[in-house]
Amino acid sequence: MSDNLITDSVFEHTAKLSRLEIKPDETNIKNQLIETVKYVEVLDELDTSDVSPTFQVNHKSNILREDKVEASLSQELALSQAEKVSSGYFKTTATIDKNK
Repeated sequence: MSDNLITDSVFEHTAKLSRLEIKPDETNIKNQLIETVKYVEVLDELDTSDVSPTFQVNHKSNILREDKVEASLSQELALSQAEKVSSGYFKTTATIDKNK
């Protein structure tokens, strides 16, 4: 395991790709990343030559129900319990602040 896996240039490039603004006083982040890489390197010690690659570990396939077109609530019934309604739609408070 080597400590120089993550050079300053690699760290800065990774931060840029991740769109992270890392301030100069946040050097502990690079050290934490190095420790994470060291921890993951331990997996290289495992013999996986007899293990088939997999993307699904529970061997289930398509456990979802089939899509069916069924009757749904009318607009009037769907809105009947709504606290606020406007022009036939649910009315809610803003979730995005446009001033930021």
